[in-house]
Amino acid sequence: MRARIYSRRQFTQYALSAVTLPLASRLGAQSKAQESATVRGVKIGAITGVYGPFTAGPGQDVIDVVIARSLEGSIGHVELVNSLLEPRVTGGGIGGQAPATSTPEYQQTREALRQWRLSTPLEQFRQIRRKFDVAGLDLYSFVMTVGDDFTDPEIEAVFKQMQALGVDKFSTNQTRVGMGPRMAPFAERYRITPAFHTHALVNDPNEVASPASLDKVLGMSALFMVNLDIGHFARGGNDPFAYIKAHHDRITHLHVRDQKKDGSAANVGDGDLQVADILKAIRDNRWPIACILEQGRTGFDSTVLATKANLDYMRRMLESQATT
Repeated sequence: MRARIYSRRQFTQYALSAVTLPLASRLGAQSKAQESATVRGVKIGAITGVYGPFTAGPGQDVIDVVIARSLEGSIGHVELVNSLLEPRVTGGGIGGQAPATSTPEYQQTREALRQWRLSTPLEQFRQIRRKFDVAGLDLYSFVMTVGDDFTDPEIEAVFKQMQALGVDKFSTNQTRVGMGPRMAPFAERYRITPAFHTHALVNDPNEVASPASLDKVLGMSALFMVNLDIGHFARGGNDPFAYIKAHHDRITHLHVRDQKKDGSAANVGDGDLQVADILKAIRDNRWPIACILEQGRTGFDSTVLATKANLDYMRRMLESQATT
């Protein structure tokens, strides 16, 4: 969906509006989301990409809808994707990365996005944080691809925005290894951790995909960490559970998915990625790794209900007996 771009006055006005649920229902949903957010010491939540779309109605902005759907699904820890807030780019690469071939339309819309990042008042992002706080939801993380065509002022601008959002980490999404040295000074300056998101292109050393590529980025800064997408990591021929056990001290959070050994789709808990064992190991060892859902579930008409069903499965596993 196209993000709604609003004026400073509109943003402030909307930020003070109530989330679109009746008061009693909203308070009940808020309490349930808070109670469900951490299970036996393990934070669980979802990235916004799995429980959209977020279609704003009259008197709303997109954050109102994100909050309402988060409360509906008892999603206490939210990872907010940047594309919900920003102007869209035409002809870009995957996940906000620069394309292999640049068109005039891309250059024009990409420059408009850059200028939006450089000029948007930080108060708009502080208002977003206040909305989450009022709703009793944890804005756990942000998602931002620091693409190959970012300028240094643009890198600093998005770090300032994340500081205004009150997050101390972000999933790097499609950010590549080569951007690490340029990001490090800003991570240090703003004390915000880039959590490098894994993918499956293990044969490209510039992609964050192999254990070797992770070793490389982790060596660039003590603040650099890993957002281990267990599905993508497995599709690259890696063992997510083995990596978690060996590097639990450098992982901020997982993106939880599941699949069969042959790579075919499976609902969370029905595949071969040992999701239950991973959850229990994090719980039993008290590793400070959050588990953020990034997969839907078949058999549901609503993405919110599908997300809730996945989180309910994760809760049941965390509440079950310890692993032996």
